[in-house]
Amino acid sequence: MIHFDTHALVSRLKTIESLAVIPRVASTNLIARRVVTECIENELSLPQAMIIAGEQFAGMGRNGRQWSSPAGKGIYATALLTRPATELPIIPLEMANTVATYLRDVFAIDARIKWPNDVIVGRRKIAGILTEARVQDDRVFLIIGIGVNVEPLADDIRPNAVSIREVSPGDFAGIQVATVAFIEHVDERFAHPFDRQVVLDEWQRLTIHRAGDRIEVLLGDRTVAGTWRGIDEHGRALIQSDGNVVAVSAGDLLLA
Repeated sequence: MIHFDTHALVSRLKTIESLAVIPRVASTNLIARRVVTECIENELSLPQAMIIAGEQFAGMGRNGRQWSSPAGKGIYATALLTRPATELPIIPLEMANTVATYLRDVFAIDARIKWPNDVIVGRRKIAGILTEARVQDDRVFLIIGIGVNVEPLADDIRPNAVSIREVSPGDFAGIQVATVAFIEHVDERFAHPFDRQVVLDEWQRLTIHRAGDRIEVLLGDRTVAGTWRGIDEHGRALIQSDGNVVAVSAGDLLLA
């Protein structure tokens, strides 16, 4: 179980105003959706908050996939955040940057990003991010679900997963220390404006993709195959396919 003084931690944070730690829940994103809906329907300000679960029994990734969330094995968090609507296109990239730099700065792990925001070590996934947004006027209400593998997963649900315990080169104090460090790192990143060019440049430094790499992108029931040509100013993947460059804003990218 995760046990720490949430009030003491929040008192030293810069952006996160509220922190909830729940032992077991279906999904932290589901709770966050209810909070956002209540705030919008009652014209209330969205709290800058984070929900941490010790275990999720219905955690979800992109495209409705299950995200295995057993107790004591990972950080299962959802951040609620309000930002200017102009920042929305780069939010997925910035969140990938945030998680990758957390792993790099705190644990000296060579974490890299697979477009748009899977965080991997080598060719194995160590963290996933699922971002939902509700736009209202010039503001966007964000629900940012983040899962980080902390301890090895002894199951077949995610055979290509890897954990902090397995790849950190230094001493590792366990999930409680990892969780507190995660909250502090995310809070520090949230304290600054998301400058588009800074986000794009950092993402480019951290990505595994290089010009000319063969890749495939799954878009619903069709696949776009081609070569990587980087990202544009909106964070869309540029894929050269059949003589044309296709800008892809959503999908699952496979390394060919």
